[in-house]
Amino acid sequence: MSGAEAGSSSTRLAPLAGVLFGLVVLGQPCAAQTPLPLAAEIERGHALAQSTCARCHAVERSGDSPNRRAPAFRKLSGRFVEHSLLQRLTEIAETGHYDMPPVPVHTDEIRAIAAYLNSLEPDEGPPPARPPARR
Repeated sequence: MSGAEAGSSSTRLAPLAGVLFGLVVLGQPCAAQTPLPLAAEIERGHALAQSTCARCHAVERSGDSPNRRAPAFRKLSGRFVEHSLLQRLTEIAETGHYDMPPVPVHTDEIRAIAAYLNSLEPDEGPPPARPPARR
């Protein structure tokens, strides 16, 4: 390729490079909106589950729940798509669930707990029994 051909090719690509640079720079979310990397989100969710949920639920990859009516997290893993899991955890946090009182957690904490729950291998056992509805 001659110098004239190379120059004309790079001249034509210059506007495209500018557009791509603008898309990359302007398309980035600002630091306040950047979520944690998945591994960090899962780790945070695990810590939150231990401090917030482990009093009743088995939150680890093995073991029984301290409250026999509270399903182990691994039994819940894989039962919900992410959006419905986030919605369900939000409802439980706000209103409680059966014997479980409302839990004061923030939306970002719910996302972290959901990330941890979804990181667990689903338990192949039968689904958790639902307690009878309150009257």
